[in-house]
Amino acid sequence: MRVSLDLIKTFMVILIVSVAMTACTSSDEKDENETTITTFLEKEFTGPDEELKSALNEEGAFPPALEAYVDEHYTPLVHDVEKMINENQILVFLRMADANGYQLNPGSMEIKKVEDHAYEYEVEVEYSKGEDHHTAKVQGLINLNEEGKIVTIRSRDDGGLLEKLAE
Repeated sequence: MRVSLDLIKTFMVILIVSVAMTACTSSDEKDENETTITTFLEKEFTGPDEELKSALNEEGAFPPALEAYVDEHYTPLVHDVEKMINENQILVFLRMADANGYQLNPGSMEIKKVEDHAYEYEVEVEYSKGEDHHTAKVQGLINLNEEGKIVTIRSRDDGGLLEKLAE
């Protein structure tokens, strides 16, 4: 009887430890993915700062200063930066803001996991020009790969932000 009781105790300890480790792993992954998305959204809806303005105003489609800016700010977060630039998935709002003299600032943000590596997001974005301040709600879906890098961004509704920035 003593042997089987020890065996049961050992089994229970192993079971509890493995359940705890599994819970921690998925929680850590969730936190890391949400942190990646939050960081990306903050970068995408903040500015443009002087460094980005200068890079955007250089000659050429993708000048060295813009490449350096993207490498520093987006490469740690995004799987294929070149693809995302070519498909207008990054810098779209900041380019338009720069072209028309606006500043962007993110406000409240909600990120919700909808399936493995897919997250819905909603961001209140303040856009301002001089003393004029307005907000728009931008909603979309971000997919990450197994390594936690962003592979796709789909804006579902920009709340009219691009249209307003074009004015």
